Formats: sequence, C-alpha cells, structure tokens
Amino acid sequence: MKSKNRKFPVMAAALVLSIAFSGCSNNGGNNSTADKEANAAPAPATANAEVQGGPLTKYDPPITLTSTMNETGKETLAEGDTHANNVWTRGYEDELGIKVTYDWIVADANYNDKMNVTLASGDLPDVLKVNMVQFEQLYKAGMLQDLTEVYDQYASDLVKEYYSEEDGAALKPVTKDGKKYAMVSYGGSLDSSDMVWIRKDWLDKLGLAEPKSMQDIIKIAEAFAFNDPDGNGKKDTYGISLSKDLPINGFLLGYHAYLETWIKNDQGEIVNGTIQPEVKEGLAELQRLYKEGVIDPEFGVKDFAKQMEDVNAGKAGMFFLPQWAPFQVKDMIKKDPTVNWVPYPVQSIDDQPAKTQNHLSLGGVFAVRKGYEHPEALIKLLNFQAEKMFGESAATERAKYLNGDTGLGFQNAVVSNLPPNKNVKAQDEVEQALKTGDTSKMGLEAKLFYDDIQAYRGGDLDKWHMERIFGPLSSQGVIKYYRDNDLIVMNEFIYAPTKTMNSKSATLDKLRSETFVKIIYGSLPVDDFDKFVTNWKKLGGDEITKEVNEVVKGQ
Repeated sequence: MKSKNRKFPVMAAALVLSIAFSGCSNNGGNNSTADKEANAAPAPATANAEVQGGPLTKYDPPITLTSTMNETGKETLAEGDTHANNVWTRGYEDELGIKVTYDWIVADANYNDKMNVTLASGDLPDVLKVNMVQFEQLYKAGMLQDLTEVYDQYASDLVKEYYSEEDGAALKPVTKDGKKYAMVSYGGSLDSSDMVWIRKDWLDKLGLAEPKSMQDIIKIAEAFAFNDPDGNGKKDTYGISLSKDLPINGFLLGYHAYLETWIKNDQGEIVNGTIQPEVKEGLAELQRLYKEGVIDPEFGVKDFAKQMEDVNAGKAGMFFLPQWAPFQVKDMIKKDPTVNWVPYPVQSIDDQPAKTQNHLSLGGVFAVRKGYEHPEALIKLLNFQAEKMFGESAATERAKYLNGDTGLGFQNAVVSNLPPNKNVKAQDEVEQALKTGDTSKMGLEAKLFYDDIQAYRGGDLDKWHMERIFGPLSSQGVIKYYRDNDLIVMNEFIYAPTKTMNSKSATLDKLRSETFVKIIYGSLPVDDFDKFVTNWKKLGGDEITKEVNEVVKGQ
C-alpha cells in the first residue's frame, strides 16, 4: 500500500511535467501557485532521538518506505532472490524495521526515462533516486524534504566520515542555502586522474630511460614509431594510440591544458579549459607527431574498442587512460608475460609541474519527497549499507551482503555509497604489507587485492591487472603521487548542468571533436583553433560560462 500524502497537487505535477521534459526552466518558481501548494504539504513527523534512537535503531512498530530500482545488480542476486526480496530488503525489515517496496523496477537503460514519467505524474515514491538534473527540478518545485537535521542526528560516524572527504565536496551540489536536500553516492575524485601508460619492455629494449619530462614522452613516442621496438624488422608500430573520442587529456596536461574542465583564471573568474591557449600548443605538437607517423594514422575512424584491439595486437607503445587501464590489456599479458605496461604521472613541457585534472562524479542522488513521515529512514538505510560493507560487522556480514567478498551485491541495496577514494587507501595498505609481510592491519578489500597480487607473483597471470592497479608500481601509486604532491586540479563546477548546457553542450562537444581531429590530421591549420574558440563562444559557450559563474558564486 502506498503511504499517504504522496500525490502532489495537479498544478505541481504540471510544473514538474514542464521542467522534466523541457529541461530549460531557470525560474525557481518560488512565487508560483504550484509551489505554494507543494510547500503546504504536511510537515513530516520527524521523530526525536528518544523515539527513533541512534543510527541503526530498529523501528517499532515497523514503517514502510517506497522507492524505485534499476536492474544493474541483477546478476549478483543470490539464487531465488529478486530485487523486491533479497538479502538487503530482508535485512532492512529484520534489523531496521523498514519494509521497503518498489513502485517500479526497470532496466538500467530505461531508468531515467521512467523517472521522468514519475516526476511528471507527481505521484512520487518516498525515497527518490534521481540524477542531478532531476534533483534540481524537484528542488525548484518545492517537492523535497530538508534533510539537514536528520542527517546531523542520525548519520553514523562512518557515513559522516565518507561525506567529509575532499572538503565535503560530495554534498555541495545538493546543498541549498546551507540546507541538505539529498544524499549522494560518491566514490571520490582521485580515480578520475589521468596518467600515461607506456610499454616498459619496449623502453628497456631500446635503451630508453623512463620519462621525466614532456620532451621525454615525445622522444619515447618517436622511438616506438621508428626504432622497431617489437624487433620484427618491419615499420608496423606507432608511438601513441588514440581513438576518435580523443583520449588526449594525459598528453595536453603536459602543456597545462585542461580539457572540459572549469578552472579559475588569474582574475578569479571560472573559465573553460578547452578554449585556453595551452590547448592550442598541445594540438600543434600532436599535429606534428601525426604528420611524422608517430600517432596511429587511422585513429579518427576508430572507436575505443578498436583502439584497444590494436594495442593488444602490439601495434602501439603508449596511451592515455585512467587507473582502470590494466583491465583493457590484461589478456595481452596472459599471451605474452614479457609485455610490461607501466603507468607514469603526466609530464611537463616546462619548469612548472604537470598536474592531473580530476572531476567530482556522483553515482546517484537520494532525496526524500516532502511530506514523508520518516525522512531519517533514508539516513538509516545508508548507515546500514556502510556498516555491513565497511563497519565493525563487515568481517562477518560483508560476504552475505555482497554475494561473496568480491561481489557487487551492494547494487541491490535501495541506496548505497562507498568510501571515497578507497582504492588509493587500499594501495597504501597493500604496498606496506608487501614490504613487511604483515597483513594483520589490512582492511578486507586491501587484503583481497594483496592476495591477488601474491597469486600473480606466484604465476597466476589472470591477476596481473591487480599488480598494476594496487601494487608498488601501479596506477593507484601514481594517484598517490598526485595526492601527496598536491598535483591535482579540480573541476570548479560540480553542480547540475545549467540551462544552456542542457541545450548547447552536444553542439559544442561536436564542434570540439571535429575541429580537434581535423587539426591533428593536418586538414585544418593549428591557427583554426582560434576560430574554434570564437565559434564555441558564439554557439553557447559564453552563455554557459556566465551561468557557471553565477551558480558557483551563488553557493
């Protein structure tokens, strides 16, 4: 049975209908009749500590809570379980006294469309799992419950620790006038770091040193293209592997250029890194390298899968991808264990250190409809998931809730979060344990990574990728280097897309992609970058920049 007060007034539903599908209303709607009616919904009967207890106190009598679900974690359900009845839903009911039911469950690809229809109807579930655009729509329509007090009162120490990471960045996009209107799923920004992947076995064969500058990166790429690093006597290798999606961030960072990142200029204004002159300098060098034959000559027509197919075929010795790259080449090592892909930090063209560019990315936004009697239940659900996976009870409970220690069963929780930047922390533990042999102080995940690395070192090539992600010479090690040396540029815009972003971003992205590919190919002169900047501004870039500055200054 649906809990009471879920149906919002017809006018409020009409308001949501207009913004859910147009995505371009910049009116907060504070003076509209619809908002007044929505804001007049009964205030939730938020219980005090004596009634509802602490972070994991069980409701007595039990309460009901409705939400929605996608099928992302379907393959991790235990035999006989469903999304509506599984270890998580049973745990909520048995240990928290919360009976969770779902208004609908759909395939992941259809989730946002289905949620838009739900928002348009005005018939909202108690807990809303939405994206940032939908969150803004609900907030402007006055349909969200302020969670500030229930978060302060009920969030466990573990959950508060998660949300305090990176100066509390995770909750900033859902905080309005100092009030929290949602919780989020946030894994931290460190894993978005860029880096350079180089075949160290080719370096060694050609007698080349590891890179210490951007000039070294260029010389290595040239040697891989011209000096027969695979030793087959043919000119069939190239230095740099790319695709039409232009994974060139790791290269351009050497010129202090930050693609698709909002940065502060010397005047304190926020500008888009894509149109800065440093990008032009990097593109000029890429054009030269392409003309020389250092870059895959057909990159402009290859997608990512084809790019990786060529890499695995031994055709290239360098590419630019984040920390997960070893998953893309691990089969290559199984075929030939002498292949040795190694990650390196981005390198600088001058005497200023190169920095990576990191982005805050939210895996989901969890809000409570205004009028729901138990908004603190959302906080308790997050406490429960954190405790079962990473709290004191994880040693005995984690496997059950994850369908095995290495499972992804947390996707079947109604809401979930992970410790931000947990991977680099695990790498710290793994590296120390590999040095000392002492595993007694390791976390559960770090111990699993450690065991996989030991298995690889014992001959199990299936585990090579774990060595390169979490071992001493690894992508997480590169990330740790960035972190410890303050070599990270954060995207300044961490909020929902602006009105003009929604309508113009696709056009600007296409303009950038087509222009940059043509410049690298040499079919456009490098100076056409200046024309690109002019067109970018005219086609919506200037308006977006204005909106971005207004949003950030208004926080």
